[in-house]
Amino acid sequence: MKKKMALLGSILLFIGFFFFFVFYSAPAYEPETLEAGALAGKVRQGLKLQETASGELDTSQVRLCFREQELACDRENLTWYLPVDMDDERWEAGTFSDAGGEIQIFPLQDYTTLDKKTTVADGCVVPFLAWKESENAGSVVYVVFTGLPVVRIDTDADLDVDTVFAGGITFYETCGQEDWTLYSAFQAHERGQTTRAYPKKGYRVNLISVTSTGVINKNAQPVLGMRNSDSWIFYAIYSDGTKIRDKFNTELWNQFGAENTPYDAHFGTHMEYAELVVNGEYRGLYGILEPIDSSQLDISDQEYLYKRTFGRELTSEAMDSAAPEDYLTVLGMEIKGKDGSGTREDWQCLRRFIEMCEADDEVFAEEAEALLDMDNVADIWIYLQLLYGEDNIYKNMFFAFKRENNGYRLYLVPWDTDLTWGNVYENNAEELYVVSAPETVQEYLEWPLVDRLLSLDVGGLREKIASRWEELRSGVLSEENMKAWMEECTHQVQDSGAFARDASRWPDSRHDGDYEAMELYMEKRLEFLDKWMQE
Repeated sequence: MKKKMALLGSILLFIGFFFFFVFYSAPAYEPETLEAGALAGKVRQGLKLQETASGELDTSQVRLCFREQELACDRENLTWYLPVDMDDERWEAGTFSDAGGEIQIFPLQDYTTLDKKTTVADGCVVPFLAWKESENAGSVVYVVFTGLPVVRIDTDADLDVDTVFAGGITFYETCGQEDWTLYSAFQAHERGQTTRAYPKKGYRVNLISVTSTGVINKNAQPVLGMRNSDSWIFYAIYSDGTKIRDKFNTELWNQFGAENTPYDAHFGTHMEYAELVVNGEYRGLYGILEPIDSSQLDISDQEYLYKRTFGRELTSEAMDSAAPEDYLTVLGMEIKGKDGSGTREDWQCLRRFIEMCEADDEVFAEEAEALLDMDNVADIWIYLQLLYGEDNIYKNMFFAFKRENNGYRLYLVPWDTDLTWGNVYENNAEELYVVSAPETVQEYLEWPLVDRLLSLDVGGLREKIASRWEELRSGVLSEENMKAWMEECTHQVQDSGAFARDASRWPDSRHDGDYEAMELYMEKRLEFLDKWMQE
C-alpha cells in the first residue's frame, strides 16, 4: 500500500512539475500598451520645438523607426506605415526614433487619445516632428497605423520596367509582437498571365541568403504565420472589386478539401493580406500566398505534380506531336520540380490520365476508379460548383500524382479562384478581363470529366457527393459559417484602411466593394445546389 501511495505521489509530483513548466516557465508574450494621454508631454515638447525652428529639415535624411525597427515609407507623401492590432482598442507601447540617431522624433498629436479602431479604419494620418538639434531645423512627417502587415522591398531595379530583380525584403507584422519583423535577401520575377497587362504587377519572391564568397542559398522562413518556405506568391488583387474572393475561397477550401486526404500534407494554400512598399513608393494591397509545390504536397522524387495553366485540349495525339518543352504551349500544362519541362518519362502519369479520358465508358470507369481519389473528386466538384468556378475547369488546377500500392493516385488541387461568385472571364482588357454574370447562380457548371464520372456513377460518386454535401451543409457550408468568414475577410481589407489606400493608389482597378451582391449570390447558389441535390 505504501509503495502504491509513493508511486501515486511521484506521478502527482511529475504532473505538478509538468503543468508548472508548461504554464509558468514560458508565459505567452504580453505586449505593453499605452494609456490615453500618455504622449501629452512629448506632444508639448514637439510643438514648442516646431515653433522655435529656424529652418526646414531635409526629410530625405529621415529613416523613421518604431521599437528600433526601421519602417516602410512612402517618400512622396512622407508617410510611414506601422502595423497594429486593429482588433485591440489599446495602443501598442513603443518609441519612435530615427535610424541615424541624430534626428529626434516627436508626436505632434497624442494619438493615444484617439479611438484606435476608427483611426485605423479611416486611414488617419498622424503628424510627427523630425527634429535635428544641431541645425535647429524640423519638418513634419506622418505615420499611418494600418491593420494589416506591411512588406517593404528595396531594390536597384525599376519595377515599372524590370521583370526580374533582386534586393532586400522586410516583413512587418503587428508591432506589439515580440518578434514582429523578418528580413531576407531575395530574388524575384513578375508572374501571372492576363494579369501581366495590369499596371499593378504580381510577383514570385524567392528568399535567399548569400555567403561571404557569393554563394546563393535558399532561405526558408515562416512568413506572416504561414509555412516555412523560401518561395512566396505576391498576388496583386487588381480586378476583383471586393478584394476578398481569393482569400475567402482559399480558406473555404482549407476548411474541408485541403486536409481530406490520407496524407499529412496540405493540399491547398494559405493567403495573408499585406500592404507593399517598394523603394519608398506605396504599391497597395497584396495577397501573399504559399506556393502549391512539391514541398506543400509532400511530393517525392518518384511522384509528380503538374499545373494546368492554359485552357488547351488534352489529347495523347497532342502529346505525341510535341516535345515536353513544348507541352505548356500545346497542352497548357507545366510540370513542377523536374528541371523545367522534364522528360517524356516524367509525363507518363498525365498521359495515363489523358488516355483514360479518351477511352470508352467501360475502360474509363475501370481506370478512373483506380486512378482518382473519389473523396477528392467529390470535394473539388462541390467546391467549384458552389463557387461557379468555370475558370478552374480548364486551367488553374494542380494535378498531384501520389504513389500508392505500387501505382499512382491522382489528387486535384484548385488555384487562383478570383473568377467566382458571379464573376466570369471576358476577353476584354478594358473590362480587366472580368464581367459580372449573376445569371450563372442558377446554372449547372459543366465539367466533362466529373459529369462523365457522375453519369457512370464511378465508385458510387453520386451517393458520395450527396452525403458529403449533406455533411458540409450542416457545418462548413452552412449559411452561418460562410457569412461569418465573409465578414472576417471584409473586415480585414476594409477596417484596416487598406481598401481605401489601394483604391487611391490604383484608381483604374476595381473597388466596388459590392459585398451584398456577393453574399446574395452565395445564398442563391446554396439554394440552387440544395435543390439540385434533391432532384
